[in-house]
Amino acid sequence: MERKWRTAKKGILIVEKSMKKNIIFYSLCFIMICPKIIFSQISFRIYGGGGWIDCGDLNKNIQGWKNYFNDRDKSPDLFKYNVEELHGLWDGGLELSYSFSSRFQAAVGLEFLTGKTKGNATSRIWREQNYFYSATDFGTISISEKTLKKPEYRIQTIPIILTLYYSFPLGTRWNFFLGCGGGYYSSKLTYKEGYQYNFDYQDEKIFYGSLMEFLDSYSSSGTYSEEISSKTFGFHLKTGLELEIRRGLHFIIEAFGRQANFNDWEGDKKDSYNWTHTWGFWGIYSDKGHFEEVKKGKLWKVEFQSDDTGKSYPQLVLSEEKPLNASYYDAQQARINLNGFSLRIGIRVSL
Repeated sequence: MERKWRTAKKGILIVEKSMKKNIIFYSLCFIMICPKIIFSQISFRIYGGGGWIDCGDLNKNIQGWKNYFNDRDKSPDLFKYNVEELHGLWDGGLELSYSFSSRFQAAVGLEFLTGKTKGNATSRIWREQNYFYSATDFGTISISEKTLKKPEYRIQTIPIILTLYYSFPLGTRWNFFLGCGGGYYSSKLTYKEGYQYNFDYQDEKIFYGSLMEFLDSYSSSGTYSEEISSKTFGFHLKTGLELEIRRGLHFIIEAFGRQANFNDWEGDKKDSYNWTHTWGFWGIYSDKGHFEEVKKGKLWKVEFQSDDTGKSYPQLVLSEEKPLNASYYDAQQARINLNGFSLRIGIRVSL
């Protein structure tokens, strides 16, 4: 009995060793083959292009300023506003995709979107009036006010997007695809304005035969800026064609439509300038200094009521509290969007 038991035990050990060898062998085969199977279904895309966006209240603000300047551009005053609406958008990105079958894919991507517009705004107001109090007291008063501004708007957005693809072949080298999905959008809007302002008041008085000149002049130059941010979720659709250049390498051309609305903009504004002031008879008094201010706030879209034109104009205002006063009404949170479309080209590389 003992001899039989030892023989059986020895057989069990041989079987266990054989099973271990088989397990190790098949495990090594799985480790070597599985990554190849997985990675063979992975590809990545690199693309870039340009398109058109609506931009919402940002362009309403630009158009409001343009209308205001046009309404005030009447002789003898001069008002010019040369800033175009922000509609152009450049975008690029990198996308990693996995093929579930020859028709279906899922992809995650990281994009960078940017657009800007800039220009200049100038105004000049000139008034001159003669006065006569008596033969020994008369003269001329002149007032001049000049403003030069160089506004620049820039929007930058980084979305993380998820896309589901469906594709089918067109011949031997072409593929047609459709894609849809959504993403998380983090956006930053900056406004920068270099400006110069000059005000001159001059009273040339003849008093008992003597010329007396009273001056009151003020000038300033500096930079005003705003930097605000907002986050939201967006949706997109795309369609396009792939051309196989060689095995594992495809050329892509696609049309892309996007909807992403931002409603909660917050950030900082900064005003920094140098100023000089000269006044008194013959300008004998003078002073100068520097001013700087930083404030936080939310971005509001308001209607600005102008006493000069009697009309109202849409404007954007960065303020901690909802701006309501004699000049502003119908205040609400600014709504700026990236709704639009773009045309893009790129390549797809299969691993």
